[in-house]
Amino acid sequence: MTDAAARLIDHALALRWEAIPADAREAAKAFLLDSLAVGAAGRNAAHADGVLAMVQGWGEGGSAGVLGRPDLRLPAPSAAFVNAFQIHGQEYDCVHEAAVLHPMATALSALLAELSRGEPVSGQALLTAIVAGVDVAVTLGLAAPGALTFFRPATAGIFGCIAAIASLRAMPREMALDAFGHGLAFASGTMQAHVEGKPALPVQVANAARGSLVAIDLARAGMPGVRGAVEGPFGYLALLEGETALEPALDRLGKGHRIAETSWKPFPTGRAGHGGIGAVQSLMAKGLTAANLDSLEYRAPPLIHRLVGRPAQA
Repeated sequence: MTDAAARLIDHALALRWEAIPADAREAAKAFLLDSLAVGAAGRNAAHADGVLAMVQGWGEGGSAGVLGRPDLRLPAPSAAFVNAFQIHGQEYDCVHEAAVLHPMATALSALLAELSRGEPVSGQALLTAIVAGVDVAVTLGLAAPGALTFFRPATAGIFGCIAAIASLRAMPREMALDAFGHGLAFASGTMQAHVEGKPALPVQVANAARGSLVAIDLARAGMPGVRGAVEGPFGYLALLEGETALEPALDRLGKGHRIAETSWKPFPTGRAGHGGIGAVQSLMAKGLTAANLDSLEYRAPPLIHRLVGRPAQA
């Protein structure tokens, strides 16, 4: 049996900034800044204030900040929840298209929370941890090439968070593996919210970021975690994915970095809508206006229709 968890954690722990290629370094910097900005803008996302009010009911007085809310401090798990919600709340966060996964909403939120409760680290250590977390989350996404049934930014995202924190803190290998195993218990997220057009997807991302801190803390407390978290008979792939291609995905570890394959978004909407928006903008540059438009038909692949083709509703 492939020990996928060990290969993923070993990869994360072995990464060093000086060995990361220039394209991945630049991407890590760009998507750090992009995600911070998107998270700050996300304070105005639908339901963001309600989520914050709910989280404040869990307790205040912590040391962790919330993006776009400079005077607020929360306990680290609570801040991770709010920040992740805000980063993904407007569908403005970056995406790895092949993995169908938003890697930074979870990973950055977990890392910011972890930074608030421990020793300071260098900027290079933070950027290296981002590269590690994205590598791990996206690898799990690439290991499942079939259609989504569970919401992969949350289900795979939690493992990316754990790997990122393990890298940031240079955790002992066995402790990091325990945390990775605990992550399986907190991996959740459903595409039903997407089908119905309900605003639950950023909640699932938020829960993954928060759950990763719980998994890390359980390992630090000495609680052993499961070892077959990825390919075990009741592991991640068996429970949450259908078609799998684990070995080819794992073989890409160390062959470039997945953050360099990630796309930023010019529009605050799901990536599936961007082609249509870009096409209309091109037509507007040629003189198209609402006044002279009778009708417009946009043809797109079946996946795009499945993701954004449902009837419009408030």
